[in-house]
Amino acid sequence: MWESKLWDPALAGFVLASVVFAATDRTVWDGVYTEEQATRGRVDYMKSCASCHAADLRGSNTAPSLVEESFAFLYGDTTVAELYGRIRMLMPSDRPNSLSSQSYRDIVAFIFQSNKFPAGDKDLADDLDALNLIRITAKRP
Repeated sequence: MWESKLWDPALAGFVLASVVFAATDRTVWDGVYTEEQATRGRVDYMKSCASCHAADLRGSNTAPSLVEESFAFLYGDTTVAELYGRIRMLMPSDRPNSLSSQSYRDIVAFIFQSNKFPAGDKDLADDLDALNLIRITAKRP
């Protein structure tokens, strides 16, 4: 009985997340996508997301804004992998997980560009472990 109090799965998840955040200094301010990727993402976003989240990403009565304070509130201090996973598993709402992995990453890049995070020289990786090492922060560290 004493040992069961030492292992708390919820606490273990929190500790693991803390270790992941501590293990990396990379953030979305480090140029984690390319302009070309964001351009592709804009096309995919307009086809699959804009009908609910609006062409300017400001959302609607039924879909949240994906820019500025709203985006920071929803995704600040999470990882790129968390954002990617949430979008992939839940969107588009009428057909979740229906786009290619590349399209979802491109859409994330477009969201980052729309939030004025700087572009870099490499596309977002097709590797969840790598995406899990990049934090989303509202302000430049």
